[in-house]
Amino acid sequence: MRINTLASGSSGNSIFIEGGGSRILIDAGCSGKTIAQSLIKGCAVSPEELDGIVVTHAHRDHICGVGVLSRRFDLPIYATQGTWTEMERLIGPIRPDNICLLERKGDFALHGMRIQTFPTSHDALDSVGLVCSSGAESVGIATDTGVFTPEMADMLNNLSCLILESNHDRKMLSAGPYPRHLKQRIASATGHMCNEVCARALLKIMGSRTRHIILAHLSAENNLPRLALQTVRSILEAEQVCLEGISLQTAPRYIPGQCICLGDD
Repeated sequence: MRINTLASGSSGNSIFIEGGGSRILIDAGCSGKTIAQSLIKGCAVSPEELDGIVVTHAHRDHICGVGVLSRRFDLPIYATQGTWTEMERLIGPIRPDNICLLERKGDFALHGMRIQTFPTSHDALDSVGLVCSSGAESVGIATDTGVFTPEMADMLNNLSCLILESNHDRKMLSAGPYPRHLKQRIASATGHMCNEVCARALLKIMGSRTRHIILAHLSAENNLPRLALQTVRSILEAEQVCLEGISLQTAPRYIPGQCICLGDD
C-alpha cells in the first residue's frame, strides 16, 4: 500500500491511498486543480488514474474539490446518506452512476482494497472514519471527531498506519483569538480531538504491527507541529510505550506529506 496526506487542516483535507489495484482519495477539500497538482507531485499519479473519492463528511474543508474532480475525471463518490444530504447542493451536479452510498458502519471492496467505515463524533450528518486494507497491511483514519469511542478503538486496533486527529493544544485554544462559541464547539464532544486526547487514543490502539503514526488536522491557530509531536511523544513515553522503529510525524497543512509505503503492494 501507499499513503500520502495531500493536505491536512481547516484549509483543506485529502489523503491518497493505493492498494489492491485501487487508487482512491479520502476527501477532497481543496480545489480540484490543487489536488490534481498534489497527486502528481506527491504520488506521481494523475487524477484519471483514480478509482473514486470516499468522503468522510460534508464540511467544506473535506468536499471543496469533490464535485469538480468527479465531473472532470468521471470519478465515483462514496458517502453516507447524511453526507450526501448535506453535500449535494454544495458540490454541483454529479452523474447518477457516480453517486455511491456508504453505510455508516459498513464494509465493501474496491478492486482488491477493503474499506470499512465506522461512526465518528462530529457536527456533520453521518460522519465516518475509515480503515483501508490490502493484504496484511492497513491504514486507519479518524479525524474530525470530538471523542474517541470504544468502537473506534476496536476498528483502529493494531493497524500498520494510523492517521489520527491532533487538532489543538488546549491552552492555545483557550488563550487564542477565537470567539467563545467557536472555542466551545472545537472542544465539544462533536468537535475535534486535542493533542492529549490523541495521545490517549494511541495508547489504546498501538500494537506490534503499528509502524507509522501521522498526526493530522492540526489547527493553524491553536496548535504547532512541534507541540503536537512533543505532547504525544511525552505521554506515550510516560506510559513506557517504545517508539523505536515507529515513524511519528505530522501531516503538512498545504503540501503533500511523505509518501509511506506498506509492504510490497
